[in-house]
Amino acid sequence: AFDRDGDGTIDLAELRDALSSLGASEGDAEATLASLDTDGSGGIDFDEFCAAASPLYASSAVALRAAFDFFDADGSGDIDRQELRTILDRLGGSTRKNHDRSETERAVDQVFAAADADADGRVSFPEFISIFTEVFAPSAK
Repeated sequence: AFDRDGDGTIDLAELRDALSSLGASEGDAEATLASLDTDGSGGIDFDEFCAAASPLYASSAVALRAAFDFFDADGSGDIDRQELRTILDRLGGSTRKNHDRSETERAVDQVFAAADADADGRVSFPEFISIFTEVFAPSAK
């Protein structure tokens, strides 16, 4: 948490500490604050933080959609077990010497156990997204 004092804004001292821990120089904090503090309050509030972070989320959403579409070979809007099995095989499973098909089946079972929340035998885009939400932001749920 960058907002150490809990006042709802990230001030220059808090930003310096946060960026310093990431290896940035002190001057980077001033430049970052100047570019993000759009209301001139001397701190970065939640709205300013969200405005700065939203392009990161937008590009992530585009990348996730592209990954989903790659798995959804038939363009149905869902990933079924056969589509996942085919992709796993293409990613090296069936091309390995001494490949055990049961490894692929176990992987398919694990993915569907984690992702197919409504147990309909398909992984929808929202279910696909939820896997990444749980992996990369587990405290958000």
